[in-house]
Amino acid sequence: MRIATKLTIFLLVAVSLVMAGFGYLRMRAERDRLVEEVQQEAVFLTNAVRLAVEHAIRDRRPEDVQRLLTELVRQPSPVDRVRIYNSQLEETGSAGAEAAAESAIPRADVERTVGRRVATIRYVDSPPRPVVYVLVPLTRPGGDIIGALAVVQAATRIGRQVREVAHDLATRLSLLSLTIFLVIWLTVRASIRRPLRALVRAALALGRGQLTERITLRRRDEIGQLASAFNRMAAELQTARERTQTEAAGRLDAERQLQQAQKLAALGRLASEVAHEIGTPLSIISGRTEVIRKKLPPDHPLARDAGTVLRQVERISGVLRQLLDHARPRRLTPQPLSVGSVFHRVVDLLEPLAGQRRVTLVAEVPAALPPILADAEQVQQVLLNLVTNALDATPAGGRVRLAAGAVESSAIPPSAGDRLRVSRGRFPRPGVTLRVEDTGCGIPPDRLEKIFEPFFSTKERAGGTGLGMAIVEDIVRAHGAAIEIESAEGRGTTVWLRWPTATTATKTAGDRHTDAVHAVSTPTGDA
Repeated sequence: MRIATKLTIFLLVAVSLVMAGFGYLRMRAERDRLVEEVQQEAVFLTNAVRLAVEHAIRDRRPEDVQRLLTELVRQPSPVDRVRIYNSQLEETGSAGAEAAAESAIPRADVERTVGRRVATIRYVDSPPRPVVYVLVPLTRPGGDIIGALAVVQAATRIGRQVREVAHDLATRLSLLSLTIFLVIWLTVRASIRRPLRALVRAALALGRGQLTERITLRRRDEIGQLASAFNRMAAELQTARERTQTEAAGRLDAERQLQQAQKLAALGRLASEVAHEIGTPLSIISGRTEVIRKKLPPDHPLARDAGTVLRQVERISGVLRQLLDHARPRRLTPQPLSVGSVFHRVVDLLEPLAGQRRVTLVAEVPAALPPILADAEQVQQVLLNLVTNALDATPAGGRVRLAAGAVESSAIPPSAGDRLRVSRGRFPRPGVTLRVEDTGCGIPPDRLEKIFEPFFSTKERAGGTGLGMAIVEDIVRAHGAAIEIESAEGRGTTVWLRWPTATTATKTAGDRHTDAVHAVSTPTGDA
């Protein structure tokens, strides 16, 4: 049974008991009032009859006394029976109505009235009908007691009026009880049942994990306080869950970084062992093959095979160097550096490759561009990797462009359309933006999200090792710079490098550039 129903029943029972008690007391009071009223009427009537009876007895006319008694009980008289007693308590005369019932008057009351000269008034509620009798003493003119007069009056109207009052009272109390019940039911429903339902729904939602559930109750009573406490609890739980999720995400990120560090450490050990185990045999193979090639005539068929072997040995050596450079940290030597000089060296190194692939390679540098703080070799390797990747992705007739500008004057525009963007590092302010953009095939979204992962390559068929962009990210972060890549399939790729200037980064360069960075000794074209 619901608490609202229990409360309604309890209150209704309590109110019903109170109303029943009130009705009972009201009926008792009404009955006592009616009895007193009938007794007063009987006393008045008895006093009047006593005077007539005393005159008739004093005149010594018994027939007149009997005739008087007979007239008194004749209908429609309220008198039911009249009796006369002498001083010896003997009944000397009586008269009764036709419908009068036998009503015995106790002898003790007669003795009391005659002996003490006091009136006796009694209400007798006995079947078949209640009566009121009055005993008064009869005296002579000198004051001597000659007997007693008993007048019995029917009191049927008391029961009738009591029943009428009971019916009226029952009707009133029923209507009042029904009104009270409706008021209690509506009050309980509006003040308790609905708020409790809201509390139950919110608690169930909270149990299902819906911590955004709230209760809207604008009340200042205990239920309103409970709703406010529930809302505060839900808000605290939501805050705690968000904090837990944030901490869990942080721990997960830290675990990933730890795993990555462990992986790189294992890779460094593996690279050192591989380089040690493979380096000597490769040197022997390279030396012997070089000796064989020198002994063969230039037009000998084996001379070409020997050259192929030497190129593949050099390729294996390059992969080993990449592994070692990525796994072993290297201290930077940052210094103020002109962006134009770095661009020109990159163009000079890769212009022949661009010519072979019939791709236009251009560099644009403003004249008043401030110098950047960077390790010249490392920033050159970053640009060599990025430009080589751009040349590999650009078809014949396309274009690869290097550009630079101050951060304030060449802010990175927002991503347009379906071009996806990924970024690493923290943007320095103020700084210099280095941009490499191409008109190539672009990078699919699923590959762009993994572009910085070690050993992930978009050019598996071209023999990429997947270390190029990971090394670029390490170099950029070590310089306190940021890298951002935006691309879409068939719409080319743009890479922004946000590099700190020499004037703003000099103060913190010593601390920042003591971190390890993974270098690339030659352009690999890996992404």
